[in-house]
Amino acid sequence: MALTEPLILDSPQPDIGQIRHRVVCLHNGTGAGDWYSRQVAAYDAQTWENFDGAFLGAILTEDQLEEWVSSAAAALRDGGVTPVHLVASGRAAFGTIVLAGRYPELVKSLILGDPEVDTSIEGYAHSLQLVQAPSLVIAAVPQADTDIAEPQSIAGGIDNGVFVIIENTAVPAHRTKADSFNEWATSFMNIAEGLHTFAEPEEDFHA
Repeated sequence: MALTEPLILDSPQPDIGQIRHRVVCLHNGTGAGDWYSRQVAAYDAQTWENFDGAFLGAILTEDQLEEWVSSAAAALRDGGVTPVHLVASGRAAFGTIVLAGRYPELVKSLILGDPEVDTSIEGYAHSLQLVQAPSLVIAAVPQADTDIAEPQSIAGGIDNGVFVIIENTAVPAHRTKADSFNEWATSFMNIAEGLHTFAEPEEDFHA
């Protein structure tokens, strides 16, 4: 699949109001509350971690991915009203992408911070194509020569993908430059909600 050039934004849009949908931060491993503490504070986000289940390692197996995605989707359904805005970083990003493609009814938007994805994994490109939700990929750029090909390819592979870089900051941006990350995320989530409201004025929330 030939990846398209994603839309690249220079600055976040003005905040247009309170986020109406739940925000859920998905984590790979334990300690989600600490890992996303600044996001929990900024937009009253909930967190999810798979305590006893699959960990998405550098070498990802199909069984690990299936268990992680299924567990996260079940938690979203059980946790309250859907669809939700999903935030993920690092290795949790690919599981979140697969979840969004498989269960589009659960996802309002995706915010992917500094995603770590093995782009050679089987089904990678198709997984991106399946994502319907507006998706923002944020990459920290510590130096001018930082390689951003991987996160940019993710944004380019998703139909409604947008790519943003935060310069002069270390990975992960959602912790090292949380204010900028949260400003971008909040702006994008508001835009996503506006798009859905315009397209579906009678949108139903699923409990």
